[in-house]
Amino acid sequence: MSKNPQTYFTTGEFAKLCGVNKRTLFHYDDIGLFQPAITNDKEYRYYSHHQFDVFNIISILKELKVPLKEIKLYLDERTPERILELSKQKIAEVAREIEKLNHIKHILEETIVFTNQRLRADLEKIIVEEQEEMSIILSTLLNEENMKEDYIKWMLAFRSFENRTQSKETSFVGAMISRENILNSNYSNQSYFFVKTSSNRQPNLSIAIKPKGLYAVAYHPGSYETIGRTYEKLIAFSEKNHLRMLEFAYEEYLIDEVAVKNETEYITRITVGVSPSE
Repeated sequence: MSKNPQTYFTTGEFAKLCGVNKRTLFHYDDIGLFQPAITNDKEYRYYSHHQFDVFNIISILKELKVPLKEIKLYLDERTPERILELSKQKIAEVAREIEKLNHIKHILEETIVFTNQRLRADLEKIIVEEQEEMSIILSTLLNEENMKEDYIKWMLAFRSFENRTQSKETSFVGAMISRENILNSNYSNQSYFFVKTSSNRQPNLSIAIKPKGLYAVAYHPGSYETIGRTYEKLIAFSEKNHLRMLEFAYEEYLIDEVAVKNETEYITRITVGVSPSE
């Protein structure tokens, strides 16, 4: 042995410093991926501090799901040019993964918001409150009759709009139904899908304004097939309080199959602009 092992790390020491099990180092040595700097005549392995960076890049690539065989191939043929190419490639992959994880994070955050709104809501009451102006993204005008008759078309349109609009700047997708359809009991004839947005800069998307003003807010417990019962209560409430419904109602699905098993436990929030009747 030509080098002093006292200036090197044992397998156990090196493994501890790298946050791995000794068996990982043994395996890497066996497959020729990462070998000790020196091995004495008693087959004890020793690692140099110069090897930390190499082990670190192995760990990074492994975390990025690069097979060990590919990592070994890179290390066997590494050059400055290849590390540049590899780094740029992996930065792009990491950026895509971050975007995907941020999307997942946003979905979970919105789930918390919607669920808390349901838990704080009094499902028995209809209230009237002042709401601030809000930017929303609208779908194209839905073909109401086709959507009513063909649930598959509705779902395809819903998912397409959801895929185009979901970001950290938007809420979950809701639907808008016109006053005319509400008053004519056409409760499944929705006019638009919408999402609330915190940004007015949404390329290739239609931005509209949900105006500031008075809104009646009701909560529908149960499946969408029975939502007419809550609209009937809203109509009766408006008449009793001398209110006139404005152009659209906004439906937001606070609790659905993600949170409960039974459709009877679904909760839809209905918000409709109102003004005093003349």
